[in-house]
Amino acid sequence: MRTAFNAILCTASSTIAMATAAHAQVSPVEEPAGGEAIVVTGSRIATQNVESVSPIAVVGEEELTLTGTATVESLLNTLPQVVPGEGAFTNNETSAASTLDLRGLGPQRNLILVNGRRFVFFDARQIVDVNTIPTALVKRVELITGGSSAVYGSDAVSGVVNFILKDDMDGVEASTQYDITAAGDSARFNLDLVAGANFADDRGNVTVFYNYYNREPTFADARARSACFLEDTVVNGSPALACGGSAGIPNGRIAGLPAGAALNARPGVQSALAALGLSNLTSNGFKFDDTGSQVSPFVVPGDRYNFNPLNYLQLPLVRNQFGGMAHYEVTPGIEAYFEGLYSSNRTKTQYAATPVTGSYSIQVDSPFLTPGLQDLFRALDQSEGTVQLDANNNPVLGANGRPVLIPAATRGDGYTTVSIGRRIAEGSTRNANYDRDAYRFVGGLRGDIGSLSEGFMTDLQWDAYYSYAKSKNVLTTTGNIVASRYAQGVTTRFDDNGNLVCVNPANGCVPLNIFGPNISAEGIDFITERQVSTYETSMKVATASVTGTLLELPAGPAGFAAGFEWREVSAEFNPATGSVGQVGEPTFGEYDIKEFFGELRLPVFTGFELNGAFRYSDYSLDNVKGVWTYGGGATWQVFDALRVRGQYQRAVRAPSVNELFSAQSRVSEAASDPCALASAASDSAIRALCVATGVPNGIVGTSGVQPSFQVSGIVGGNPDLEEESTDTYTVGAVFEPMPRLVVTLDYYNITVNDAIARLGGSINNVFDLCYNQVQDANSPYCRSIIRQDDGTIGTGTNAAGQNSGVSVLFANIGKIQTDGIDLGLSYSIPVGMIGDNEALLNISTTANWLNSFDVTAVAALPDRVNECAGAFGLTCGEPLPEFKANTRLTLKVGGFTGSLRWRYQGKVTDDRVIRGVAAASALPVPEIKPENYFDISFSYDMEHYSLFGGVLNALDNHQQLIGSAQEQLNTYPSTYDPLGIRFFLGAKLRF
Repeated sequence: MRTAFNAILCTASSTIAMATAAHAQVSPVEEPAGGEAIVVTGSRIATQNVESVSPIAVVGEEELTLTGTATVESLLNTLPQVVPGEGAFTNNETSAASTLDLRGLGPQRNLILVNGRRFVFFDARQIVDVNTIPTALVKRVELITGGSSAVYGSDAVSGVVNFILKDDMDGVEASTQYDITAAGDSARFNLDLVAGANFADDRGNVTVFYNYYNREPTFADARARSACFLEDTVVNGSPALACGGSAGIPNGRIAGLPAGAALNARPGVQSALAALGLSNLTSNGFKFDDTGSQVSPFVVPGDRYNFNPLNYLQLPLVRNQFGGMAHYEVTPGIEAYFEGLYSSNRTKTQYAATPVTGSYSIQVDSPFLTPGLQDLFRALDQSEGTVQLDANNNPVLGANGRPVLIPAATRGDGYTTVSIGRRIAEGSTRNANYDRDAYRFVGGLRGDIGSLSEGFMTDLQWDAYYSYAKSKNVLTTTGNIVASRYAQGVTTRFDDNGNLVCVNPANGCVPLNIFGPNISAEGIDFITERQVSTYETSMKVATASVTGTLLELPAGPAGFAAGFEWREVSAEFNPATGSVGQVGEPTFGEYDIKEFFGELRLPVFTGFELNGAFRYSDYSLDNVKGVWTYGGGATWQVFDALRVRGQYQRAVRAPSVNELFSAQSRVSEAASDPCALASAASDSAIRALCVATGVPNGIVGTSGVQPSFQVSGIVGGNPDLEEESTDTYTVGAVFEPMPRLVVTLDYYNITVNDAIARLGGSINNVFDLCYNQVQDANSPYCRSIIRQDDGTIGTGTNAAGQNSGVSVLFANIGKIQTDGIDLGLSYSIPVGMIGDNEALLNISTTANWLNSFDVTAVAALPDRVNECAGAFGLTCGEPLPEFKANTRLTLKVGGFTGSLRWRYQGKVTDDRVIRGVAAASALPVPEIKPENYFDISFSYDMEHYSLFGGVLNALDNHQQLIGSAQEQLNTYPSTYDPLGIRFFLGAKLRF
């Protein structure tokens, strides 16, 4: 789970409109001109009071310029209340999109709006790719957390990110930007064209735009610190990092042979191994040399394959967008409006050549084998049996001191089954091209009703619109190996003429020499396919609402809003099948929702106001029907310098189409198999569980059980899911002790019940639950672990025909609880005249203290809690520092703005230490130290043009390297900068 829950900045007084945004601007919006009522994110009630009962952070247009932001996720992911989601550095387990994750509760739990309306999502998770939002049109971004389902509906559990676009352009604006690293790579180029015009005597406006963005690829070996995959190991008795990687090596590796006493019990096998120089063979097996004729023991980690150099460090991206907005006053009091957008995003990922692991039937007389290997395979062919175990699952020894074998029918059929791990390096790398096309149309009418009667239902306004959004994703993969054809080509025989042929000659089968890098070009063509998968999603929304003043109270007008909304979401997935790592069938899913909602704001006495909201949602799902969401709060202006506020929200999130209906597919994750730990051999309970779940007794407690740090998992949908419910409490205050100084302080507490996530939360958690916690072979956690016949977890099948892997389908796992404190500060200081211009210095800070982030992965085990505050790693995922802050110092002199930004990321500890699984002294990197990034930027505005530029990570901070607990690239690249110094320069013309 890429979780973390960092804080929200807070709203503050509208008197500081000069505060620099994004880390953020303490004033959520500008003071309405001429007493005009406005709508602030978090409520549908228009009001002249811009104060919000919930904390709001605002990112203004100036901040986008000062940070050189052409894709908004690169800026928003640096905010203390946001935990980085997928982005430019996510090569592994990616959907090639850019996502936002408020509070670390998951991108599926925050709602992305554009101009207050739902935006197009890119897949069945119902998550928005923020790369599809036109950055050039963004006027500001408002972020509100604390549960907003009562106002906006499902998905607004952790909060709302609302992109407010400029819809009243009058003229033409062209801007361009180029940035590049100090190493001269990872370049990014952006071009924006925006044009707008008023018409019909200013009764209407049309604004159109075009964007082109190109992000160049960079490979991991462009930086020495990511050129080699690092993993935890022990050197001279001390923990250390070592260059490692995957056990799937190009030359091939044979594992799963009986070791130690069990090996000695096999007649002929020991002598055959001795003749090959493999007398001291471990459960890791042996490898082949470049010719395939010589063999040697496989040593961990030295013989593992370093796949990093072939992986992307920065993903390429080409984006083309165009669209427009229009509004027109049809008659006095009635306005029509329209929004249209088309976005084309082209990106790709790359991995090393396909690793294939599994148990295969090998012909003992195959000419691909050397005479020594033929002798070994003949001995294995003639001596199949299983080791007899006692009540404690230890081998029963005979009079000769060797384990007693339970005889099996002697095969003697000229074949033996062995476990083979092989990377098909004779072929190409695995490349995935993501072509994503998205479009969205909104059409609506809004206007004034007036008043129903004097003093009751006055200043009424209405709004009704329909939107249609659709995305189509085409995934084209090359370099993948078709698993069935690989197994077909490995299984050979001699025909009547003495020629080596496939046992199954279908499809033009070509015999494969998998011993050493010796597969022929014809063999590669036979087992490799170009494959195309498609994913289409759509969303339809129809909404009608009315807002205004319910009645006049002595303390002021009581505002209200009410309305109806209908939504339909659907997704269709047509996967490419047959390749290694692919499981599942084409799937389709959809459901619709009918909702009624309302809000009320009541001024009780001067300075004190109550508010409430509700929403009733009726879902067309079997397990989710009618559900209520609601909330209430209060604000109190105690005196001029102090305002306090509090809020409670009950939010509900129905499962997404993806969580309900998605096809099964494979992932690979860093995880630790308890059966591979030395302690498993001496713990009778764990040993018994390991054997019961498919580990041969002879290799329990050896690295042969898990030759690679990554473990294959199977993910997919679950139609029996129920809805999540969330309780959120916030209490805060806004202080204005002196002119130009605003301080905000907010406490939040969020609990997500019946949280939907993978079974157990992750592959690593399933291991822990099965072997260390529940310890029941019939539990759903142990049953979800499907091993190959040699005890490993790979991409093949076992003798029962089951797909190997840890099945972590979606489930209502338990709960997530987090709480903390957010601090915001803004202070503006006039510093006198510089030349003919008055100079203004502003300092603004937003910070988050994370008190807790607890995940209960199993509802039946409420005491089994993963404490992730201040942690990172295999269980907790993305770093969740206890303290995180952004500070910006800005000097404004006339049209010139100069700025220094300081981004602070607190220290985090490996979750294995926090959970007591490992001592800090046993890990090479038990914690990641605090990180400080400094950015310098400027902008210079003239009447018709602007120049801007800067340096990001100006001190060239290098990420701290970590090993087995990493996400990828020896770090968490979305959190810690993997590239170093970056320069950007841009210009904007207005005419």
